[in-house]
Amino acid sequence: MKPNLKDIAGSSPRRQILKTAFTFVTGLTATSLVSFLMPKSTKPAQAIVVQQPNEFELEGEGTKIEYSILKGVPQLDYRTKNISTRFSGNEIQTLATDIGTLVTVIISKPPNPDFGGNVVKLSLLLPIINLFIGNAETPVQTEAILTTQKTSGFIRTPLSGQLQSYQTIVLRGTAKANAS
Repeated sequence: MKPNLKDIAGSSPRRQILKTAFTFVTGLTATSLVSFLMPKSTKPAQAIVVQQPNEFELEGEGTKIEYSILKGVPQLDYRTKNISTRFSGNEIQTLATDIGTLVTVIISKPPNPDFGGNVVKLSLLLPIINLFIGNAETPVQTEAILTTQKTSGFIRTPLSGQLQSYQTIVLRGTAKANAS
């Protein structure tokens, strides 16, 4: 059944509620009122409230990534058999897109940028996820992209040709909502 606003009496409090968009903030986790269950009875409408996850635990292809936003500070842990590194705050770039949020960190840089070398960046694609209140965890599948960019440095002549190469990593894990 799809409720129609014109089917509800003009003076009804239910109509006034439906005409207003709500956003609730629970701690640091934003939640949105997305719909109403409207039975054809005298029972009051019930809100279905969802929240966005703020913790992701992902792994695949020998890579483990943990990303969280706790107390307003983003953190990302990246581990492979050769690398174990942690990023926090301004070291993490985020970009909201139509396909999800892109979270990017610099994994490695050349030791001396004057001579050039490779810059390796990790970009994690976080899909849009809604979690019902009370169901604070869901399985998730996504991908990360390792971008290797060749740089010439200030001393050498500029490079030509393709300067970036990509490796995709399929990741599986969980997305959680944590009020911390």
